[in-house]
Amino acid sequence: MSDQHSPAPPETVAAMQTLFFARLAEINRDLTQSLADLAVEIDKQNHNGSLGLAIYVENRIQAMRNILLVFREHLGG
Repeated sequence: MSDQHSPAPPETVAAMQTLFFARLAEINRDLTQSLADLAVEIDKQNHNGSLGLAIYVENRIQAMRNILLVFREHLGG
């Protein structure tokens, strides 16, 4: 089955890039803070806090992967 979609207009691509990169930057800031918090909880040997933060970090990383996959697919990569 061939793809009959025409390429998106450049302004649409630019808008999507802006949206995706802004969201990635937001997730990155959140992830960086979460990793710092996780290190503190590990140092305090707070296992419950560490586990909760580890799960949150994993979710943030998955969110970044999902955005990158959508971005890559949209660009035809």
